[in-house]
Amino acid sequence: MTAVKEGLTEERGEAGAAAPIDELPPEVLYHILSFLPRSAGTANALVGVCKGWREAILTDDAYLGSLEFSLDASQPFKGMETVRGAVAHRRTWAYADRHARAIDGAASTTTTTTTTGMETVKGGATVPALLRRAADVGSNATALETLATLFEARGDVAGAYRSWRKAASLGSCLAQFKLGEIFYRGLGNQGVDGEEALFWLSKAMKSATLAPECRATAAGIMGFLHLDGEGTAACNVTAIKWFKVAAENGCAEALKTLGWLYSTGQY
Repeated sequence: MTAVKEGLTEERGEAGAAAPIDELPPEVLYHILSFLPRSAGTANALVGVCKGWREAILTDDAYLGSLEFSLDASQPFKGMETVRGAVAHRRTWAYADRHARAIDGAASTTTTTTTTGMETVKGGATVPALLRRAADVGSNATALETLATLFEARGDVAGAYRSWRKAASLGSCLAQFKLGEIFYRGLGNQGVDGEEALFWLSKAMKSATLAPECRATAAGIMGFLHLDGEGTAACNVTAIKWFKVAAENGCAEALKTLGWLYSTGQY
């Protein structure tokens, strides 16, 4: 923290009193960032300090690309309790339901930035500027995952697909699973495509970090694709292999299908 202390000391007046934090130059911020956790919560608090710091962070692609984001669709932006009620919270992470309701149903396809630092996109989804900028960097998979989840929660299937696609290309197993599910079920404007579904689900299943519930669904879908010969040659042996994986991860439908295959002599 020596570098930070030295930077702060330079800002002290002749009387030795520290300058107000919102009067510190953006250059000091770069020293501070190197010592702090790369979390969205931390960045959020810093963005709320002042306009200079906000602009410095939102234009620092390297820093934005290294931030860790997460979002629970049922509780958007949970985890920001440490800055609840703070200027930072209002400017960048407040889930502006009142504002969102005011613009719900709007047909605008453009993105606008509000005075609170929230960005409004098609369909009335309200997105924190910090999240939008991090996603725009193009190398932050967690930002893209979070943005896609937010779009899904607001019913913007097209927006979610674009973000999932970008995150999948960065190696996100969650995004790869989501794309596989989209193509298998024909969600949005993508249409049903068994080959694409199998491609993305196969990639997702190679990751050890894929959540059990996602693994169960992915394996079950792959089982049906091989059973029905969608996007690949029909093969009961391969289908059964995937149904077993799905059942082991808690998929009741896969277990029932295995029972049916056994009772009909196809096991």
